[in-house]
Amino acid sequence: MELRQLKYMLMVAEEKSISRAAEKLYIAQPYLSQFIQKIEKEIGVKLFDRSCTPLKLTYAGEQFAKKARQILQLDSNLSQEMKDFTEEESGQISLGISPVRGAYILPIVLPAFRKRYPQVEISLYEGTSANLENWMNKGVTDLTILSLPIKSDEFTHEVLLQEKFLIIVPPMHYLAQRPGSNDDPPPLKLSELEGEPFILLQKGQALRSIADTLFVQAGYRPHIVLETRNYETAHALASIGMGLTFSTMTVSQSNCNVAKPVRIFTAEPSFTRTLAIVYRKGKYLTKIEQAFIRMTKELVPMKSGIE
Repeated sequence: MELRQLKYMLMVAEEKSISRAAEKLYIAQPYLSQFIQKIEKEIGVKLFDRSCTPLKLTYAGEQFAKKARQILQLDSNLSQEMKDFTEEESGQISLGISPVRGAYILPIVLPAFRKRYPQVEISLYEGTSANLENWMNKGVTDLTILSLPIKSDEFTHEVLLQEKFLIIVPPMHYLAQRPGSNDDPPPLKLSELEGEPFILLQKGQALRSIADTLFVQAGYRPHIVLETRNYETAHALASIGMGLTFSTMTVSQSNCNVAKPVRIFTAEPSFTRTLAIVYRKGKYLTKIEQAFIRMTKELVPMKSGIE
């Protein structure tokens, strides 16, 4: 079986449509349809359930796709390993990261990495957690920086840091007068904040899910004055006194409003989430990818004030 057959089958599986897959592969739809039928005839099982729309993988198809990804990963590993013998300190990294995390992490890591490896090209893919996981599954990105856990068991990770869940308080709020500093945020019990106005991220976003869980533990339903999909919007509105919001240290530092600073507290009950660099299990890490991971693990916790 040729690698091309595996790539074509996986494209149909990812797009859940032969027509859309054909467009992505720049081939005719009838040709791709016949190509998939030929594979099915060759191996003696149906890979796709064509009775439903969008196309759905059969159980055999799911197993085929899983093995196909492993085979293509091995092929990629071999190519990368051979390049490592011939190329010194050059190459390319496709990096996935959310825009908010990128605003904080990339200015810390990229200047140092660029100084050490000036010939390495960084291709940046910025998106939501769903976008990032989708790009990882499709093999678009080599490395991805995001919060754990991830849905797929086909990936492994290296921890960057543990982030505490924070409460962001307007600077003019009475709570902002409590002793302590933003560099070492003191605890603030969520149970004390019943009736306070909150600006929360919309349902489905990671920080919102954490907030909802903590409100349940605190024993009350919050007074939500606004929901937004944007971390920066929530932080900016909190800074001018519209309400309280939630964040993590890396998010809050990347959204710091110098003209209207906020006061930061550690949420009680406490919640910690893990920020990691994620890549596919079994992937051959090139020398430059190893270097990028190593530098990120060294620089990000240091800049975040985390031992």
